[in-house]
Amino acid sequence: MRAAENTVTYERIRRQVPAHIGDAHSICELALKRLRADILSARLAPETKLAIRLLTATYQIGVSPLRDALAQLAGDGLVVLEAQRGFRVSPVSRKDLRDVANTRKLVELTALELSMQHMNDAWHRRVRAAYADFCQVKQRVGDSKPISEDWEERHRAFHFALLSACDSPILLRFCSQLHDRFDRYRRIALPTRSYMGAVADDHELFMNAALNGNKADALSLLGRHIDDTLALIEEYIELPER
Repeated sequence: MRAAENTVTYERIRRQVPAHIGDAHSICELALKRLRADILSARLAPETKLAIRLLTATYQIGVSPLRDALAQLAGDGLVVLEAQRGFRVSPVSRKDLRDVANTRKLVELTALELSMQHMNDAWHRRVRAAYADFCQVKQRVGDSKPISEDWEERHRAFHFALLSACDSPILLRFCSQLHDRFDRYRRIALPTRSYMGAVADDHELFMNAALNGNKADALSLLGRHIDDTLALIEEYIELPER
């Protein structure tokens, strides 16, 4: 990305960061959350150079916590650190997309299977509540309203409610990292089609199978959901092979 384009990107993002949001800790937390959201939504496009000077001005945060945040994002696979060149938003490629999708399926199906092994009434209530919450924003075929941050948060909350009884914080951490990386591709490919981002009524199907204790169907349906979303992404986005 050329320097002028970088400046335009940062100016557009800067207008979205509140100027007065409370104490220093609150400012730091909100700024870090916004940086992550801007990468996932592709407001900071793949391979955008993350210049420290511009980032501190844009997100109203000091250099030290900003570097800590960038290091965390690098560990999550959303940012890369290049020797002598600083930080840059991670690039995209067809090979990486398929690797992320296949690994997400492997890890998330394992988490769902464990969650079903430990299911209880509280888990049932969490899952049903998260699905009801998601249904309030889930769009239907033909509805072309843009995907909102609210939609993204409720969609993610539903997926992780299903995994929440797996009793493995480490596994859930891996699921979160892979979900972020996969969703970045989905949001680049399908920025205004949440009904396609949700792949029809897949969520209700694999939720019901899980709640009914039908492990084989729940795992198969969730795996198919990930595969179908991958196919949609590949249909709607042109990616380099590597």
